[in-house]
Amino acid sequence: MTANDVRGVAMEIWNLGAFMDKKRSPDGKGFKLKLHEKDPDAPLSPFYLNLRTPDNPKAGPLTPAAVAMIGRKLFRMAQGQELTFDHVAGLPNAGDPIAEAFYHALLASGRTVGLLKLVKATTADQRHITSLASGAYERGDEVLVVDDLITMADTKLEGIGVLENAGLIVRDVLVVLDRQQGGGKQLLALGYNLRALLTLEELLDIYVGQNVMTNDERRDILDYVRTA
Repeated sequence: MTANDVRGVAMEIWNLGAFMDKKRSPDGKGFKLKLHEKDPDAPLSPFYLNLRTPDNPKAGPLTPAAVAMIGRKLFRMAQGQELTFDHVAGLPNAGDPIAEAFYHALLASGRTVGLLKLVKATTADQRHITSLASGAYERGDEVLVVDDLITMADTKLEGIGVLENAGLIVRDVLVVLDRQQGGGKQLLALGYNLRALLTLEELLDIYVGQNVMTNDERRDILDYVRTA
């Protein structure tokens, strides 16, 4: 994995509008997040990140070409870290296309692994990962969990719980971006390793270096994340 690899992913995210800073928000003041449903007076977020595809129930801007590129870069990173696993499982819904792209990059390299699919059930006000939908496996097989990003670890642990209840072993979680808001530490405390293609700080450093963001904008975002 080279600096050019990571920079290419970062700039694709920017060019597609998957990352938006405050000046790209509707009124230039920032973004409302899910937390504002419960706390309307919470500070607006100075950035918004959407690593979803258009067919996601919460549609995002990632094109098939962008997802395929991300899958190849994740594969190169996994190669460098010598991860061992028998299967790949994406966390629905945002993680599914990324896991599939990663899986196809593995197959193209000649590596044979399985692809497992998890089910997310949606009620009026909640969404939960509930079961394994498809994929052949044996008890004791190792699974690499793949998702778009991590903030806190709740969803990751929910998916891991479903896999472990099926007799599978999870050691590593692979994401495109770590928002650096505690999820990695949560996973590590429970014995799971987080592997991220980019941290938020690395992403912002690239944007400053490419002159699409100022140092002041970078600092505002990191200050917000550290106090959120």
